[in-house]
Amino acid sequence: MPRITDSELLLISKAKVEKLKNFADGVSLTHRARVSIARLRARVAKDRLRLARAQLRDAVTAASSDPQLSRTAVSRAYYAMYHAARAATYLSHGGDDHEEHSALPGRIPVDLPNFEQWRNKLKNARLERNRADYDPYPKGEAAFEECCTLLIREAKEFIQIAQKYINLKARSQDGT
Repeated sequence: MPRITDSELLLISKAKVEKLKNFADGVSLTHRARVSIARLRARVAKDRLRLARAQLRDAVTAASSDPQLSRTAVSRAYYAMYHAARAATYLSHGGDDHEEHSALPGRIPVDLPNFEQWRNKLKNARLERNRADYDPYPKGEAAFEECCTLLIREAKEFIQIAQKYINLKARSQDGT
């Protein structure tokens, strides 16, 4: 079997400068990292999931502070869910093409357990985050306590589901 086919050479022959640069960058990355692009993508997804966990820790810290910072906790809990969703979506769709807050819920992978439920929960979390971050009323933190508790619980659950999903996807994409 030839090392490169005529159709692959044709692809190179018709490639624009930017595409050829991307090919070269990919070769350089895999050479220096000594792993495949699939493994690098898995690493990036896992790193984004670590960011989600950090956001969740910040949400829990804000919720348990004295006085309780419920607005801040709502915001951080949303970002925990957002980054977990980005990590799963990144592996599922093959790139970070869906990072927009309004677009991301619609791109949650259909093979993620209860994906429709999580789409709705992520949309709701975003609405609550917007309310907590931007609306001056209600004035007090107390109005956000219930929402804060719910979003932290949902973020914890979603991060666990995303972790399992990412581990499974990373293994399957790597061929192991």
